[in-house]
Amino acid sequence: MRLDRWLTRQPQLNRRHALSALAAGRVRVNGATISDPLHEVGPFDDIHLSAPDATICLQIARRPRHILLNKPAGVVTACHDPEHPTVIDVLRDTLNARGEDSGWLAEIHHVGRLDRATTGALLLTNDGDVSARISDAGLEGPAKLYRMGLERPLTEAEQESAIAQVRQGVLLEHDPRPTLPAKLAFLTANQARLTLHEGRHHHVKRLWRSLGNRVVWLHRESVAGLSLEGLAPGEWRELTREECSRLGAAQPRG
Repeated sequence: MRLDRWLTRQPQLNRRHALSALAAGRVRVNGATISDPLHEVGPFDDIHLSAPDATICLQIARRPRHILLNKPAGVVTACHDPEHPTVIDVLRDTLNARGEDSGWLAEIHHVGRLDRATTGALLLTNDGDVSARISDAGLEGPAKLYRMGLERPLTEAEQESAIAQVRQGVLLEHDPRPTLPAKLAFLTANQARLTLHEGRHHHVKRLWRSLGNRVVWLHRESVAGLSLEGLAPGEWRELTREECSRLGAAQPRG
């Protein structure tokens, strides 16, 4: 958000005082004096206002959190669930076992969703901008790579037909528009990989129902180019600085 707009939305400041303080060079963002009203700020910035007799803290920066989880089966993609363990519970159990603080888990949300039976790569973050970019980017956005098992083996001719239909786009049941073009490749007669650039409700399973088959197991191997290498089911890690940079995600300072 633009700094001038951010300041005028603060309840302890009125609009005139906020804008005059900005013009006078009395606003500091992450320790630097900023007078440019178009300077972008967000929840990961420290923002202070210099007053005649004191310095007023307007916002203490939150630490950016970006987590890659290898979601195990039986866990729901949710922050709270009365019946089943959630992905947040998985992270909390790890932190508790390490004796580390888990309070920050209240800030994060999952980017997209995997259903309870589906395993694999799931990104969680407290950066709303990066989650929106990954979710809404369309064909130009980061890919999601799935591996799956099918109930009925397909002949070579059926495989070629399925590949062509997926590449063109498939109309899912109860959906008014076809899927975006995607890439399908077969590993065996009843196992395949699918690369998607969108994520609709039960996307992969509905796609195969439209193609006359059924998914019996589903695993997401990667999301947004983030590999699960070294992560067993239920394990997770924070993204590296290089990965954050590639996704345009906020990074911890220092």
